[in-house]
Amino acid sequence: MTIKDASSLPLSQQTGNLPNVGSALLNWFQPMTFKILTKTVENFRDVETALVVVFQGVMQPLSDEDLRIKPSGERSWIWQNLHSDTSLEMETDDVVEYQGIQYRVKTKGNYAMYGYYNYHLVEDFEGSGP
Repeated sequence: MTIKDASSLPLSQQTGNLPNVGSALLNWFQPMTFKILTKTVENFRDVETALVVVFQGVMQPLSDEDLRIKPSGERSWIWQNLHSDTSLEMETDDVVEYQGIQYRVKTKGNYAMYGYYNYHLVEDFEGSGP
């Protein structure tokens, strides 16, 4: 009897589709609340507004391997890796606040067809704004 699994198929016969892992990630995720900060100019004054977004996700420190590829001057900054459900829509350079700490979005991994997004966030100078 031969056990057949994915390694038994030649690469030319692989479907190439990854499973949607969104439901598996939900067991790992927790409720999170971000404030997405935007700055506009009204009547010659800066006006900062905060949009509160509630979503499911998990945040953890950036791995040593990911941190090594950052520019050397930025490695000592506080970096976080955020996995979120697809209800959180952020773009590179967005400024967010989480648990009283302001972060800037540096990268976005769009894995929406697999059920999640991945963001690299770096602690931002408070008051620097978007």
